[in-house]
Amino acid sequence: MTDPAWEPTGYYAERSNLARFVEEYGYEEYDDLIPGTEDELADLWGAFAEDTGIVWREPYDEVVDTSGGAAFADWFPGGRLNAVETALDQWAERTPEAVMYAREDEEGNEGSVSFGAMRERVDRLANALADHGVERGDVVGITFPLHPNAFAAALAAWRIGAAFTMVFPGYGADAMGHRFDDSGAEVVVTADGYTRGGEVNDLRAKVDAAIEDAPDVADVIVHDHLGLDGACEAAAERDWEAFVEGYDAEAETAVMDADDVAFIAYSSGTTGEPKGTIHTHASTLVMGNKECRYHFDLSPGDALLWITDFGWIITAIWMLAGAPALGATTVLLEGAPDHPDGDRVWRAIEEHEATAFGISPSGSRGLRQLNEDPRADHDLSSLRVLGSTGEPWDEAGWRWHQGVVGGGEIPLMNASGGTELAGAILSPTTLTPLKPGTLWGPAPGVAANVYDEAGEEAEEGYLVVELPIPGMTHGLTAGDDRYVEEYWSDFEGVWNQNDWVEIDDDGFWYITGRADDTMNVAGRRVTAPEIEAAVGSTPDVSEATVVPVPDEVKGQVPVAFVTLLEGAKREGIEEAVREHVAEELGAPFRPARVHIVPALPRTQTGKIPRGVIESVYLGNPPGNVSTLDRPEILEGFPRHEG
Repeated sequence: MTDPAWEPTGYYAERSNLARFVEEYGYEEYDDLIPGTEDELADLWGAFAEDTGIVWREPYDEVVDTSGGAAFADWFPGGRLNAVETALDQWAERTPEAVMYAREDEEGNEGSVSFGAMRERVDRLANALADHGVERGDVVGITFPLHPNAFAAALAAWRIGAAFTMVFPGYGADAMGHRFDDSGAEVVVTADGYTRGGEVNDLRAKVDAAIEDAPDVADVIVHDHLGLDGACEAAAERDWEAFVEGYDAEAETAVMDADDVAFIAYSSGTTGEPKGTIHTHASTLVMGNKECRYHFDLSPGDALLWITDFGWIITAIWMLAGAPALGATTVLLEGAPDHPDGDRVWRAIEEHEATAFGISPSGSRGLRQLNEDPRADHDLSSLRVLGSTGEPWDEAGWRWHQGVVGGGEIPLMNASGGTELAGAILSPTTLTPLKPGTLWGPAPGVAANVYDEAGEEAEEGYLVVELPIPGMTHGLTAGDDRYVEEYWSDFEGVWNQNDWVEIDDDGFWYITGRADDTMNVAGRRVTAPEIEAAVGSTPDVSEATVVPVPDEVKGQVPVAFVTLLEGAKREGIEEAVREHVAEELGAPFRPARVHIVPALPRTQTGKIPRGVIESVYLGNPPGNVSTLDRPEILEGFPRHEG
């Protein structure tokens, strides 16, 4: 084996949560954590549910029932619970003064809420919602900055048996309205506004415009966050404080079936109609708790800081379930991570003594440009685990993040899953060695594999899951037919994630991009991220993306779009990039054109929307760009001249 960049020793190999689990439950080999049969699947997920402390009102009859087929697996049938009792109540009773959420905004304003205080906040809101007609099975829409009240609204919905749908506040009104309408929300909980990058955003006005497309929304509850003037006109507006005034700080908990809906989460929708994925009380807890406990090694007294925004799957699985359900603190950084300066994140890690820190690879690269050596200026010694998700790493970026941010001593858990899975398919753990950029392989409990086009096992191909996992969406809001078509129609009885995976000679797994990002250049298959990595490592290039363009001779050719490092000269860049790619990947993969652009568009999660860029370049309709951050970047993008 090539020398790994990190290996589990000492604490990680002997005393981490996963090391303890393996010993206590009698798993002799790491491979035993990857199920090969349905019996092994049930044994593992039953052990995960038990060890991570899920609170049940009535025990389940069995862990999983697949009699209806893998696509419609029934998890923990017979079990009754409410996720709020695991995520909040048990800790409000055991450690009421412990901090559940610590928060700070871009102006440096800080605050925190304990488990005990959060339960009172949640119950007052729950009683008010119930008194205003919200019932078991209803859906509450929530769009909010990263603030404890966003999570209080979600927990309050759970308390009374309602579900919630979480909507990223940076979406345009059309995208937001579609999600409220499709989910069937009748009440929306929001804030008057939020700041990002020093700019004030009027969220109430956006919600007002959004619910014109969601006629079932009758009430909008507004938290006075920034003190902005305005009022909703499309529905009745209710001030949060006035809405909850006079209600008891104790509320009755609705007892739910294990498969009752907990929340609805939507895909970003940059490449088509967003998919409404459906997640249950039991699946939310077992996925979030398992990953936070064994992947990010969280325990009571620890602290998770993840750079994200409210509305993404991370917030529901790791920051609503997950960390709180394990008695850990979740640190909420509202706004941009690099405002007012590039050291904001490092100060937060130091101040809150974060033990687990997560960020996307592109987010890490952005912070690196502002401070090359954060450990020289800040005490990051509290960190025990690093995390990332959302996109592939380049080797240089991974080495900097693990070697500098992590000091070279702690693991970088690079996980890959999706909104429709409520968790990871692939992920390292505290017991796996690491190489730069790797996802190691299947996450504990996940029967992942790689198939070729014919459905045979391969070293390169489609990422699939051969046995169900609890986090798999329980259908789609668009119906079961679309659900089966999206995920179960390519390989019989097998989930196709449609990611493209390569397994190296040492058995380490890497995602090189989406399968539909793969291009065929003169009969040779290559993924866009592979070419992007080579383009991005060219001297003077800051960031890059690559899209396929039709070619009469080669079928397809790559075209690159790059931004340059500050002070770099444009002259000679195109030829330098082409030659560098030829050296790294081979002459056939030289970009046919290299366009220098001022900036690259991104989704609100930081991903570069290749499909949108490809459409704009080829002169086709770009689709829904309201989900993009700064979509105006596309207005000056070059167009194909062929």
